[in-house]
Amino acid sequence: ADKKQNNPQLWYNDSAMTLYDELKEYCASDVYPFHMPGHKRRAAWLCDPRRIDLTEIDGFDNLHHAEGILRDAEMRAARLFKSSETHFLVNGSTSGILSAIGACTLPGKTLLMARNSHRSAFNAAALNRVTCAYLSPSDMAVPCDINGRISPEQVERALGRSEQVCAVFLTSPTYDGVVSDVAGIAEAAHRHGIPLIVDEAHGAHFGMHPLFPESSVKLGADVVIHSLHKTLPALTQTALIHVNGDLVDRARLRRLLSVYQTSSPSYVLMASIDQCIHLLSEEGPALFDAFAQRLDHFYRETELKHLSLLRTDDPSRILIRPPASSPDREESREQAAMHLYHTLRRRFRLQPEMASVSYVLMLSSVCDDDTGFTRLKDALLTLDLEYEDTLRKADLSVPKKEGYEDIAGGDGISPDMCYTLAQALDARTDTVPFASSEGRISAEFLTLYPPGIPLLLPGERITASIIHRALILREKGYSLPGPADRSLRTIQVCKEIP
Repeated sequence: ADKKQNNPQLWYNDSAMTLYDELKEYCASDVYPFHMPGHKRRAAWLCDPRRIDLTEIDGFDNLHHAEGILRDAEMRAARLFKSSETHFLVNGSTSGILSAIGACTLPGKTLLMARNSHRSAFNAAALNRVTCAYLSPSDMAVPCDINGRISPEQVERALGRSEQVCAVFLTSPTYDGVVSDVAGIAEAAHRHGIPLIVDEAHGAHFGMHPLFPESSVKLGADVVIHSLHKTLPALTQTALIHVNGDLVDRARLRRLLSVYQTSSPSYVLMASIDQCIHLLSEEGPALFDAFAQRLDHFYRETELKHLSLLRTDDPSRILIRPPASSPDREESREQAAMHLYHTLRRRFRLQPEMASVSYVLMLSSVCDDDTGFTRLKDALLTLDLEYEDTLRKADLSVPKKEGYEDIAGGDGISPDMCYTLAQALDARTDTVPFASSEGRISAEFLTLYPPGIPLLLPGERITASIIHRALILREKGYSLPGPADRSLRTIQVCKEIP
């Protein structure tokens, strides 16, 4: 106590439970996980991890120069996913995205990328000092804030405008399960002699059953990144990168994998990947048949009048949209989804993956059981009746939520891009009031959640319309975090470009 009083930097609580104790207590509770990881804490094969936590001793190969047991394991993964070359990733899909973009681009060239890409893709572009041309996802035909698709026509138009594009980067599926026409986009890219990289992190289960979309590995993509832990029975941080065709410098890709991954890869994680592959190879059809039946039964039996189940291309992602008017009459429309999120979590002990401004996302996987789906169905039916009763008594109408705004300004190269990502991120900066930053060049990311598309990227000019839009969306409840100031009082802008 005396040490803390004399040193305010010692903020910790000596009597607090350790993280390990907290995890054990939480996981022993009755909370059901409708969130990542996909094993849903049912990885029965995993013993005490200390018993298999080794290093590169004799007989256990080297991930960065696999010639034995790890090479065989990666070949088993390649056979399952039908790729010509597959590598284990123990630093998550992020390391795969960094390596893929690094292998397929050159400084000064242009990367054509979806604007709703993962942050690691923007970091890769900055690290490799490439110029970016952005593709905006289309609006979805649902009254909700969901990223839409990238079309082959968008890609073809953008490729026709620039001969400097050396690769196309696409996110499919999106967080919400929206899938683009990968086959058509691959054909467009290949007509121009350039590779297509697909961040399919949320679609590692694709192609495992007719209920789900086909895997990009089989649709013509040159590089595909899968996060096994998101939708399959594997530990967090496990992923795969697949390569096909002859448009990718594979030697360079392998070298970059050793750059962006730890030199001490976890054998616990690698064993988790291999066990997942083994399980899917041996029992995948039966497991996915049962999963498809559970999903079909859930959607057929969950008939709702006020809550809505939104269907995207991936039915394993259960999106629940509350009515605009909540049972809590004091609650604004923008708070309805968060109210539903906390109600599911606290009252029904169902932990969602995420709350958007207008919907709640529940992630299901092959490891979910009948009990979990039944608990979710019963909770939604109960809440729907409560909405019915409250709305009837209050005589409230339920207006539709407006569609998601096109925040990215059309497809192709942004007209407000003044510097490359690398130039802007390396620049000396000023901190200025956001409301009066018109005309300055952003030095930071300003990303709209949901749907996760950057409103501003480093190197783009701040306009009056962007300022107005950001402030209005902030008032409506959207999260617009930036590294400098999450309240949007200030923003970092470029002062001097190196």
